[in-house]
Amino acid sequence: MKIKSGMLLMLALALGACSQQGKVKVNVSNVSGNDCSQATVELSKDSIQTRLGSAYCYVTDAEGNEIPSQLTYDGKLIFQTSLPAGGSAEYTVLPSDTIHSYANLTSGRLYPERADDMAWENEVNGYRVYGPATQAKGERGFGYDIFFKHKTDDQILEKLYGPETDPATWQKADSLRKIDPKLAEEFINSISYHIDHGLGMDCYAVGPTLGAGVAAIVKNDTIRYPWCYEKAEILDNGPLRFTARLDFAPTVIGNDSAVVEHRLISLDAGSYLNNTEVWYDGLTEPAEVAVGFPLRDDFQPYFSENIIAYSDPTQGADNGRALLGIVSDKQFGRKSDLDNHVLGLTTIQPADTLRYSWGFAWDRESIKDIDSWKSYLQNYTTTPVRVEY
Repeated sequence: MKIKSGMLLMLALALGACSQQGKVKVNVSNVSGNDCSQATVELSKDSIQTRLGSAYCYVTDAEGNEIPSQLTYDGKLIFQTSLPAGGSAEYTVLPSDTIHSYANLTSGRLYPERADDMAWENEVNGYRVYGPATQAKGERGFGYDIFFKHKTDDQILEKLYGPETDPATWQKADSLRKIDPKLAEEFINSISYHIDHGLGMDCYAVGPTLGAGVAAIVKNDTIRYPWCYEKAEILDNGPLRFTARLDFAPTVIGNDSAVVEHRLISLDAGSYLNNTEVWYDGLTEPAEVAVGFPLRDDFQPYFSENIIAYSDPTQGADNGRALLGIVSDKQFGRKSDLDNHVLGLTTIQPADTLRYSWGFAWDRESIKDIDSWKSYLQNYTTTPVRVEY
């Protein structure tokens, strides 16, 4: 059992000693010294089901109010807690005959109507990876793209994508061009997700870069940009966690003729960072893997043993800055500025899995500046918690 959070938290769970017939009492304590506004508690689904004697369950707080929970693809029961430093709270897991439904705080899907994008979001941010149809057109967009979002519990990607992917939109635009090109331009701008109409927008440039934090093998001081996923599978789709697996086509890396990259990307409600695992089939020797961002201006990135932070100027007039961040589970072996990027490099063995977290904050919302963003990154962890039975 562990807790994942957007803050550095070491939350202790006492579970089992408080079990009663037909219910499981869970006590969560914040012993980190930092206030916790939103942390995800993970319990073993099998353990809970055994104790309850039920295939399904739900969670209530100390007052008996039901709170959102989720059974994940990898055998966890998750729910979220908010605790001050030194605080604690009691929750109860109860049996149910059915899965309980809650409003999604995180969700995503594949968009075949938008060149096979896979896009996902939570309350604070949206993200996407470009799909095979984009690659087939000869475009290059290797990295993660990001959607800036005004904080809301609503899921907005469908609203942003909808007009852009509706054929009727472009039929109208073509008709307007015949009348007045200026009218056509004004109409397109009125529905474009590259312009903020109150929900958010995409004003970050990816192109032939690592974008907002893709990992890539570096061979002979050359970034081997990964392009593009061959198969995508959504494993969790809310309400509290989105998880997707991407599998890539075989590629040649050095003497290895069929190296296949795999990614597992997970985003929790309330978090500014995606937890990501990357591993490679077909490697026969150690490889250097880089994570980082392209540099757009003279802003000096922050770089530590396992953290990279950078303030990107974004595209368009007066759109604010994207505060980009990476937190690696391992210390970086070296730093590099290949291809005008800021990169942290780690050497992995053929059977290793690279684990790191990546994401961003928009300086128009809750996290206003790079110092606040660095503090968030420094306090971020996925450290397992103590468990007492």
